[in-house]
Amino acid sequence: MKKYRVFFSLIFFAFALWGTPGMIAHAENGVAIDDNKDGTVKVTYSNSNSNKIAITVKKDGAKTQYNYFISTGEVDTDIPLTAGNGTYKVSVLKNIEDSRYTPLSSEEVDLKLSDQKSAFLTSNQMINWNSKNKAVKKANKLSRKYKSQYSKIKVIYKYIVTHYHYDYAKYYQNASGNLGYYTPDIDTIYSEKKGICYDISALTACMMRSVGVQTKMVTGYPDTKYYDGTQYHAWNKVYAKKYKKWVVMDVTCDMCLYEQGVKYNKLSMKKKASQYSKIKYVW
Repeated sequence: MKKYRVFFSLIFFAFALWGTPGMIAHAENGVAIDDNKDGTVKVTYSNSNSNKIAITVKKDGAKTQYNYFISTGEVDTDIPLTAGNGTYKVSVLKNIEDSRYTPLSSEEVDLKLSDQKSAFLTSNQMINWNSKNKAVKKANKLSRKYKSQYSKIKVIYKYIVTHYHYDYAKYYQNASGNLGYYTPDIDTIYSEKKGICYDISALTACMMRSVGVQTKMVTGYPDTKYYDGTQYHAWNKVYAKKYKKWVVMDVTCDMCLYEQGVKYNKLSMKKKASQYSKIKYVW
């Protein structure tokens, strides 16, 4: 297993290296930031000059700022608010030159969900899906005969583990970390049946959410038999009603083990939360 360890790491260095964009003087407005009341905000902007756009999100009192980079074209996206109820500052900035950005608009949004777990049922910029996605249709087909929420979790987990493969070509292609504007495409991942761990965790979140399972996509630095605590990686947390708590799942790791010949019944869907505690971002 040791020689494969590096492949489990998510080569999405852009997220790990994110910082606040360099800012200069205020420019024109024209941005709409609307609270969807579901744990997301809709950001729209008519980007007539096709500049790169940065959207930053930070909750009051939180250390982590989330940055979303949109390469070119019109902006119409749902940005997740994943740190629980409270006040968030959402800002939109336009790229001027190199790493310099000018602020276009900034709004404070008060998130007040009756059930904060419901924020992890939505479609958003990072986990973008709707009822027309083939992955969503497959998730519903797989789970429709099950009444138990945990049975739905297990059948979707098994489907991805046994039908998908690690995309080594994408790993090497993006080894430089040039993925600053990359967003997983659910339809492409589903049809190609492969991806890096960021893709697989996004697909897992999409399929789970579409059948009503609150699911987080998480990035950070796991410390397990297969990771040494320094490799940036993506995994999931699902809220299992059976246990009344969030359960850690590393679908990419199990997918790779299965691909290497480990029998499915030898895999453990539930991972030790203590080994996945070094979290960087949650979507």
